[in-house]
Amino acid sequence: MRLKSLEIKGFKSFADKTVLNFDEGITGVIGPNGCGKSNIIDSIRWVIGEHKISNLRSENLESLVFNGSKSRGASGLAEVSLTFENTKNLLPTEFNTVTVTRKYYKSGESEYRLNDVACRLKDIHNLFMDTGISTDSYAIIELGMVDDIIKDKENSRRKMLEQAAGITIYKTRKKEAKLKLDATEQDLARIEDLLFEINNQLKTLESQAKKAEKYYEIKKEYKEISIELAKAALEGFNLTYRDLNEKQQAEVDKRIELETAIAKEEAALEQEKLAFIEKEKALHIMQHDFNEKLDKVRNKENEKNLAAQRLQYLKERKSNLDSFINKAGDQLKGLHESILFTSKQVNDEEIKLTELEHKTGELKKQVEEKRLVFDDKRALIDGLRKENNVLQHKQFDAEKKVAVADTSIQNLQRNIHQLEEEKKQRQITLQQLEEDRKTKDAELETQKARLQDMLQHQQKTKEQILQAQALVEGLRNNLAEESRKLDARINEYNLLKSLVDSMEGYPESVKFLHNNQNWNYTAPLLSDIIYVQEAYRTAVENVLEPYLNYYVVNNLEEGLQAVYLLDENKKGKANFFILDQFEPGSETAQPAGTLPALQVIEVDDKYKKIASHLLGNVFIANDDAINLANVNTDAVILEKTGKYVKGKYAISGGSVGLFEGNKIGRARNLEKMQQDIDAQQVVVSALRADIQQKHHEVITFNEDLKENEIRQLQQEINTLTNHVFSLQNKFENLTQQENQSISRLKDLHQQFNQNHESIAVTRQELENYNTGLRELNTRLQAIESDYTAAEMEYAEATQKFNESNLQVTRQQSKLTSINQELQFKTSQLQELNQQVENSNSQLQEATLNIETETSALQELEQLVIGLLHSKEADEKKLNEADQAYYNLRNILQAKESELRLKQRNKEGIDNLLTEIKDRLTDLKLQLAGMKERLNVEFKVDLDSIIDEPRTGEMPLEELQERNERLKKRLENIGEVNPTAIEAFTEMKKRYEFILEQKNDLVTAKDSLLQTILEVEATANQQFLDTFNKVRENFQKVFKALFTEEDTADMVLVDPENLAETGIDIVAKPKGKRPSSIGQLSGGEKTLTATALLFAIYLIKPAPFCILDEVDAPLDDANVGKFTNMIKQFSENSQFIIVTHNKQTMSAVDVIYGVTMQEAGVSKLVPVDFRSLN
Repeated sequence: MRLKSLEIKGFKSFADKTVLNFDEGITGVIGPNGCGKSNIIDSIRWVIGEHKISNLRSENLESLVFNGSKSRGASGLAEVSLTFENTKNLLPTEFNTVTVTRKYYKSGESEYRLNDVACRLKDIHNLFMDTGISTDSYAIIELGMVDDIIKDKENSRRKMLEQAAGITIYKTRKKEAKLKLDATEQDLARIEDLLFEINNQLKTLESQAKKAEKYYEIKKEYKEISIELAKAALEGFNLTYRDLNEKQQAEVDKRIELETAIAKEEAALEQEKLAFIEKEKALHIMQHDFNEKLDKVRNKENEKNLAAQRLQYLKERKSNLDSFINKAGDQLKGLHESILFTSKQVNDEEIKLTELEHKTGELKKQVEEKRLVFDDKRALIDGLRKENNVLQHKQFDAEKKVAVADTSIQNLQRNIHQLEEEKKQRQITLQQLEEDRKTKDAELETQKARLQDMLQHQQKTKEQILQAQALVEGLRNNLAEESRKLDARINEYNLLKSLVDSMEGYPESVKFLHNNQNWNYTAPLLSDIIYVQEAYRTAVENVLEPYLNYYVVNNLEEGLQAVYLLDENKKGKANFFILDQFEPGSETAQPAGTLPALQVIEVDDKYKKIASHLLGNVFIANDDAINLANVNTDAVILEKTGKYVKGKYAISGGSVGLFEGNKIGRARNLEKMQQDIDAQQVVVSALRADIQQKHHEVITFNEDLKENEIRQLQQEINTLTNHVFSLQNKFENLTQQENQSISRLKDLHQQFNQNHESIAVTRQELENYNTGLRELNTRLQAIESDYTAAEMEYAEATQKFNESNLQVTRQQSKLTSINQELQFKTSQLQELNQQVENSNSQLQEATLNIETETSALQELEQLVIGLLHSKEADEKKLNEADQAYYNLRNILQAKESELRLKQRNKEGIDNLLTEIKDRLTDLKLQLAGMKERLNVEFKVDLDSIIDEPRTGEMPLEELQERNERLKKRLENIGEVNPTAIEAFTEMKKRYEFILEQKNDLVTAKDSLLQTILEVEATANQQFLDTFNKVRENFQKVFKALFTEEDTADMVLVDPENLAETGIDIVAKPKGKRPSSIGQLSGGEKTLTATALLFAIYLIKPAPFCILDEVDAPLDDANVGKFTNMIKQFSENSQFIIVTHNKQTMSAVDVIYGVTMQEAGVSKLVPVDFRSLN
């Protein structure tokens, strides 16, 4: 398998579609910093499934999409496709060419595609599993990853070895198996809890099922009596129903007659109301006409007032216009005089302006003459100044050279002196370093010997700890087992106590007496005074079952007292054994092969007579082999497990209930359970004390391990080792510095002589420059006086010209102002003449309007007077019509009062009918109640039995009494679970089913444990084999990268724990002590890590390898070794190298240059060196 091509589009800085084709051999990627080289590596990481965004050098997925530049818009999609040639079928697919594509849209959607078919990330991981291609494998190596290998960050050395060993699939299988094991253990725990709960429920359901059976027998009889009672009750309902119907019909006839009379009167009243409404409408019309006339009068009055106001306004306007025309005449006269004066002033100012302009022209000619003289003088002095500046610049350069040379000579003298002093100091330091090194070497050997002794002591102590921990583990297992027993007994005790406290399984009458203090409520039940051995409990309870609910009282008086209490509170019946009435009974002959029941029970002496009375003739068969046919005595024979009870004339038996035998001896059993719990708690406490003691022993052993002392001693040895290496390095560095210092001294003396010779010429040139400057300064002083005089004359002429020019400007401004004033006054005169003409026209118009408005006002006054007379006549007619309307309304109200009286009589009849209906409804409700009760309680439809004859002639009262008696019996039974029988059967089946599931889970757990052990063994062996091969290759490759005299080795940190052990690297370059990789120099670290990578490649070469600037820390010599090694490996794998090193570039076959000609957009430039050979 090999990498064929990479296609990038819209990913980071690659805005356009970019394709990299990879051939066999080495492909190089080069370019300046920041051009996008590493984005190519990121794209490969991303497409093969990298999900950690930090490994892609981004903040979020959106930043992977090209974000645009100054000249380009942002892309909406990042897409990368990686194509492989599956030549050796390394990938688990039938395709020869496999293309993996990953897309991400800025909207947040993403997808993977395999050969352009949508797939999942898991499919990509499965495709590359154990091929050496993954985001954390040795197929992609960055400089930071080399550093991780050096530091073994996050156990990176082991991860690479696992990739090469191909045990990733085993680790995945082990992880999956452990997850399944955890789920199985959780299921087991849940099933055990469920079995315990079901077990408790079964005990309760069995007693509830028996109670339900008895309840249904009584309810059947209650149903028959209730149906008979309903038939008898229906006979009385029919007579009452007929009488009520007749009375209801009579009242209905009366109501119909009254309704007819009311309807006639209402019709007549409606006709009168219609006439009343017509008159009301006519009144409204008259009122409306009157209101309109009133509005018209008011409008005309308003018009008259407005006409008077307009007339007053016109008179005032005529007066104002007369006043304005008189004033305008005076203003016109004044304006004529002002315009004549301003015209004369304009002529005078124009003459003055002409004189000033002539004077200014003469001054301008004088300024031009003075400027020509000044320019000649300035050109001469500027030439001399430039010559002076050139000489000064040359003088400055010569002075600078002389100063620099002097400084350099002084520095050389100072450096020579300093080097000689440093040489003396180094000789002293070298002697001191040699003495320190010998001292530290001796101290290091002593500390190593001490460390060896401490490690041997620590190993012995660890063995003691392991032995103690094994004992603790055994004790903990025992504690867990005993704790489970204790919990089981406590749960059983709590369940039994709850049954005793709630008196579960006893009738309501027994529970009532148990809690009633009005009699001897401390009297025990028979089930509480007898304790039976566990093996015979079920058998004895079966024979005593009819008597277990009997109270044991001292005398007849106590029994009667309880009976009266039950009768008063209607709580049903109870039975009592009277203790003082029992006499010793006669003995019954014991049948062969049996055991007397009295021998398997425990009872207080006080109650032995009762026990003898009940069980004196009861015997328990030891086994089923006894011949019951031969037992003809009065004895009662019990089977040991309760399977049957054999009397003289009868036998009963069958299957035994799952929880039969748990009612008798509950109170005594509670006491024994408490004793067992106390004893179990003592065992648990003892085990905990033993565990605590062993735990203290382990702590004592741990303290004796002296790990901190050993760690401190190891740190001291490492410090001493580092110190010795440091001293050796310092000694070598000082020796090298000594040689460099001697060479440096020779160079400094040679430079000192050369500087003396070269500075002599420069000093002579400086002297010549100084002489030339002095001569030039003398000439400059003579010319500068003439230049200053010409400059002053030119300035004086310029000042006079400027002043004259300023006077001309002022005169022009003054003349302009006067002309503007003349134009304004002329315009004002024209406007005033126009206003006078307009005012005369408006005055004539106002006079005409005044005459018109006076005539209109007189007409309006006459019209208003006429309207007022008409309004008074209409108002009188409206008052008369209003009075007639109110009289008619009073008559209608009197007739409505009579009609309401008849309606109230009708309502009285309605109320009587309602009472009759209510009584009929009560009868129907009683009938419906009876129907519903029969339907709800017995699922019997009253309609289906209403026509059936009665089954007997029992009177209604007797039926009611019997019905109540059966109802009380049902109530005395108490609450019954109607589904208990079916629930008990289902629960028992479920218990058996879950028990089978538990057994299946136990089997599955054992299988998973075996699988985990097998996977661990296989993975560990494969890892160890791979480690040994890599170790051997590492030693060879290390020598190839260093020298034959250099050695290195790989060591397992914890060989006993192959599944988790780390890997340490010990290297010994030539002339140095063996040391960990972390103590090597930077270049040595990189070469050592590279040797490890190449050693892994020899075991399982990845199809391709990407190296991102891995050669950066290496010098030229080591880069050569590095590239030679890559050339060897390129025969089996493709190599893609991102580099800045020219020597590495020369080793590649094809090179891609990454550029950024357009800011923010990366481009590729490919070159194939093989075509140049």
